[in-house]
Amino acid sequence: MDWMKLKENRSDWQIFKMRADVIDSIRHFFKSEGFLEVQTPVMSPSLIPESYLEVFQTELKDKLGRKTKAFLTPSPEIWHKKLLAAGSGNIFEITKSFRNTDIGGHFHNPEFTLLEWYRTKADYKDTMVDCENLIREINLGKSEINYQGNVIKINGPFEKVSVAEAFERYTGIKVDKLFDREVLKKFVKKKRYRLSGDCSWDDLHNLIFLTEIEPKLGFGKPTILFDFPAQFAPLAKTSSSDPRFKERFELYICGVELADAYNELADPVEQERQLKKEMRLRKKAGMISHPFDNDFIAALRSGLPDCSGVALGVDRLMMIMTDKTDINQVLLFSGEEIFNL
Repeated sequence: MDWMKLKENRSDWQIFKMRADVIDSIRHFFKSEGFLEVQTPVMSPSLIPESYLEVFQTELKDKLGRKTKAFLTPSPEIWHKKLLAAGSGNIFEITKSFRNTDIGGHFHNPEFTLLEWYRTKADYKDTMVDCENLIREINLGKSEINYQGNVIKINGPFEKVSVAEAFERYTGIKVDKLFDREVLKKFVKKKRYRLSGDCSWDDLHNLIFLTEIEPKLGFGKPTILFDFPAQFAPLAKTSSSDPRFKERFELYICGVELADAYNELADPVEQERQLKKEMRLRKKAGMISHPFDNDFIAALRSGLPDCSGVALGVDRLMMIMTDKTDINQVLLFSGEEIFNL
């Protein structure tokens, strides 16, 4: 969307009026639940290292012209956990976040609107309930969502399935074989997917997940997919029932991932070990180098309350609510249009 299209097609303004109503509904939901709305910086001198996403680098200049590296935050998580350690209690924020290389395709824009919230004295089962209730609040009491010809019932409990169960259901790969690289490689070859070089287990897992599982989630009713392999959730607690998995979940409607959540890892020693591993992976991949946020580890050492956090993509949510198939259709100004990409 851009201003010229809006000028020519006045009916498109309804999308953005609805967007404003949805954001009002989000605020109403969390304030009625007793959450504190916070505002945190979108630029930082250091970040939590994450090997699966690239960041934007810029610099600050003081009055003497001295330069300091700065980075646009890919989420407010780094700040929220410091506030939680300081005793904030339940908090939420609707903010802009930034992820480099996230442009092109139907579901990504390098600058996007993110809803993030943390519920204390809670685990991810509690924030699963938050997700269910929030979607119902936003849908204004209606019992279903219609998206691209699919009717999604939201008046009852959402479907809940583990990653291991999903692999067995959609690929036939059972949990005892899920971590066997050769089994995954054999499945990929059988499907005749193209392999680039000597694929790692991570690469094979992601290829199978993105092609065989994710597109089938969230039909009939929303799906909450939970307990992810440990290497895909460095900031989450390890499952108490199986150390190969972390207590993380994602919310899907019609194959579209809307939210990512987990029980927060509060152990500063384990967290530092995990994040330094992520830094090594970033360096190996030739990604933008940024300082490690030692203040984040200090906050964990001071004591992070038991809590679960959720990040929900507001732009993707608006795609579902307005029955659109491209994220550019629900943005007043998209990266593709601004930069002529």
